Amino acid sequence: MSYHSATFLTTSYDPDSVREIMIKAHELSFDNGEYVFFNIDLFSSDASMRRPWYRANDTARRNAAARAAYESLLTVTLRKPTGSEYRNFSDAVKDRAVRMYNFTYQEPEVNSFVGAFYDAVILYALALNETLEAGGSVKDGLNITNRMWNRTFTGQAG
Repeated sequence: MSYHSATFLTTSYDPDSVREIMIKAHELSFDNGEYVFFNIDLFSSDASMRRPWYRANDTARRNAAARAAYESLLTVTLRKPTGSEYRNFSDAVKDRAVRMYNFTYQEPEVNSFVGAFYDAVILYALALNETLEAGGSVKDGLNITNRMWNRTFTGQAG
């Protein structure tokens, strides 16, 4: 049995910085299979994830270098909720943001963290209600937390 070694590099930068790092990696021939790059990207939009190496305002040579280097890059990102329920939730959040805070979202849907936070509050509320119904206290964090473990429910984030 033969083993090959590789160097793993992990990044968590904004998309433009990751692109510059990958272009430099290509220039240094670090995209030759000896190095593997991991990127954690929690905020990019679906549109920017389709061709993350491409920039319309850059040269064809740099876009080609970036594309080649991205063959050595694994990007880990959040699963984006899809479906009408999440779109309705997103629309309701955006409507409320405009009405209550005079804030307008630029993206078609709210960030996935909004749905995840909403789900976390719902999970806590379910566990808290069960604790109180069983005669427990709002101050009994251990009991409330235990009621949150190994629980399945369908939330906004999926």
